[in-house]
Amino acid sequence: MEVGIFGNAGSGKSTLFRALAGPGEGVSPGRHGGVCAIKVPDARVDRLAEVFRPKKTTHISVSFHDIDAGDPDPLSTQAVAALKGVEVLVLVLRGFSDDYHPAPPGGLDPVKEFRGMASALLLSDYLVAQKRIERMTKEAKRDAEWTALNKAIEAFEKEVPLRDIDLVGEEERAVSGFRFITRLPLLLVLNTGEGDLRGEAYPELSRAAADAKAPLVRLCAKVEEEIAQLSPGEQAEFLRELGTGQSARDRLVRGAFDAMRYISFLTVGEDEVRAWSVRRGSTAVAAAGRIHSDLEKGFIRAEVIPSEDFLRCGSMAKAKAEGKWRLEGKEYIVKDGDIVHVRFNV
Repeated sequence: MEVGIFGNAGSGKSTLFRALAGPGEGVSPGRHGGVCAIKVPDARVDRLAEVFRPKKTTHISVSFHDIDAGDPDPLSTQAVAALKGVEVLVLVLRGFSDDYHPAPPGGLDPVKEFRGMASALLLSDYLVAQKRIERMTKEAKRDAEWTALNKAIEAFEKEVPLRDIDLVGEEERAVSGFRFITRLPLLLVLNTGEGDLRGEAYPELSRAAADAKAPLVRLCAKVEEEIAQLSPGEQAEFLRELGTGQSARDRLVRGAFDAMRYISFLTVGEDEVRAWSVRRGSTAVAAAGRIHSDLEKGFIRAEVIPSEDFLRCGSMAKAKAEGKWRLEGKEYIVKDGDIVHVRFNV
């Protein structure tokens, strides 16, 4: 999964990226900024690894891209191209000031900043759709693409992003190639000062985020960067002092994963305990295909047990005795946290 971190100059997005990358994570150069791969935190994977003691433990990985923004116009041609290449958009908003970054005239206003960025992204999509419609008009072409683009333009004119518009079937396929930015799932990050970590700075942003149906994570990127330099034990102590059991880094990574409407299912054994991602609502046979194409082709049945039931029972034998283990067919809808073993024959 590819996640883009974007924001105005001075919002602290690059500081946040460094905090996410940490000293132990590999940062590689991308076409438009740095890229780092980060494990999605999942306590179920860790607990199952304690039970099975496998040779290998594999978490789901998410790639974060630090997308360079132009100044004064953040939506440069390069930035737009980079945004079209990600699956989730993390929009960083400024909620801090210091000696090096004084507040702008009129003070900080992350709600206004959010609305301005949202309008700019919407305008970018509108111009793409309008250009295509003009060409199709000259060609007298009327099809599913025409219908979908007109629906998109109608939404843009009402300042409604495409993520809030129902496009199904042929309409969805027709617009997918345009990679409209406002179609991306959105996650908002308010980058606050250290003194605002214990409170709820700019509560009006919570209302704006709720109206936009976008999750909101409050953090201090500067503090998160400091935490990332500590050892795991020191990190835990630091977080206890802050009064939280989880770093904003982990909340952000998990939030980006959840924004994609993915769920995790698990495979277990002595060789490997592994988490896999599938779209919410995926069937057992689709999940089998995520593991290996042969499992999908030769699918017979799926052995399924919720991980919380297995961990409570402590063993597969006890889980079976309590009726928590079951066989499911192709059309079974996989649930988040299911342990799945595929029976197949190729």
